[in-house]
Amino acid sequence: MRWEDEGLLLSVRKYGETSALIELLTRSHGKRAGLLRGAFKKNIRPIIQPGNQLQITWSSRLEQSLGQFKVELLRSRFHLISRNKEKIHLLNLVCTFCSAYLPERDSVNNLYQRTIHLLDSEKEILVTLLCYIKWEMTLLKDLGFGLDLRKCVVTGSSDCLSYVSPKSGCAVSQQAAKGWEDRLLILPDFLTNKDKNENVSPKGIEDGLLLTGYFLKKWLSPVKKYNSEPLFDTRDRLLNYLKSNL
Repeated sequence: MRWEDEGLLLSVRKYGETSALIELLTRSHGKRAGLLRGAFKKNIRPIIQPGNQLQITWSSRLEQSLGQFKVELLRSRFHLISRNKEKIHLLNLVCTFCSAYLPERDSVNNLYQRTIHLLDSEKEILVTLLCYIKWEMTLLKDLGFGLDLRKCVVTGSSDCLSYVSPKSGCAVSQQAAKGWEDRLLILPDFLTNKDKNENVSPKGIEDGLLLTGYFLKKWLSPVKKYNSEPLFDTRDRLLNYLKSNL
């Protein structure tokens, strides 16, 4: 068996003296892991940095086997991301969420495209964080836990959607939410109105991170035995940055 693809490097673990087990989010083959021989040679070591985009060739005698990778560098972005503390947090979150929760070998082309767009964003921090919130929304959707923000779960109307039910993940209109506001999650305008994307506020980003964070903890954390506390600690640093710097 043999195939070629491109992928974003998520993690590298040493295997033996000279090899490594690498994990990638690929364009067409989902999350894949495999063996990279000679991973720590001088010409290979700079290539296998998390966040780098690679051209990959995977081969194995059987499709179900771990297999081996051969890699070539398509885009080096780790050295650029490492200059910005917030970008480092975003890269760590993206790589860890994908590594911990994505199933092996399921195609997630839309998530891959959003991931590349997010990591290559050169816009101001608020717009970049907006992209990150939408990335988390895509992650939830691809894992089968997508939020339904098309219409109010109570009235069926698509007007004045202002809240999200923490129980169902469905939108709730401002009218239907009267008297229940303190039990609902705030729905930022930019998740239902594309015109709000460029004028996003720090409060809107904070509400967005609280919204997606609630459902990530509720629906993903019980899925597998994984210590997610460090992951959400990193996420909380983004919220703290918002509160103290913007």
